[in-house]
Amino acid sequence: MSSSEPVHLPAAEALRLVERAKAAAQGPGRLPSWYGPAFAVAFAVYGTALGQAIGAGVSWLSGVFGVAFAVLTGSLAAVANRSGGIVRRMSPGLGRPVVLAVLQVLAAALAGLLLAWAAGGGARWMGAAAGVAAGAAFWAASRWLNTHVRRLLEER
Repeated sequence: MSSSEPVHLPAAEALRLVERAKAAAQGPGRLPSWYGPAFAVAFAVYGTALGQAIGAGVSWLSGVFGVAFAVLTGSLAAVANRSGGIVRRMSPGLGRPVVLAVLQVLAAALAGLLLAWAAGGGARWMGAAAGVAAGAAFWAASRWLNTHVRRLLEER
């Protein structure tokens, strides 16, 4: 059979291939390579700044840093979304992995904070440790989620 001859597929098989192609086209692309490291740096800077503000006794800066962190990470997410690398709506089977990823980031931040506290570090060290740990965990979790989402899309 030459490659120019049409291949006859059963209707059900053709519909299944069309649905898979449609899901793949609508699904997210790979996250940009800068996404994880940029968020990791944002978390680390935020944690360090928060620790410094509390350590210096100017806790009111916590709100300013929180707003700055939200603006920065929101902007990073918007840019990544425009490049097609973020899920636009929750698909079935994605809720649990997202919750697990968020819990991993929170647990890493808490672990970093507790380790710095156990080592005798003050608020400055505790904030920095929590931020760096949360950033590293976010980076790892975003890579894991990206792989998981792509696997879910391929299974459809």
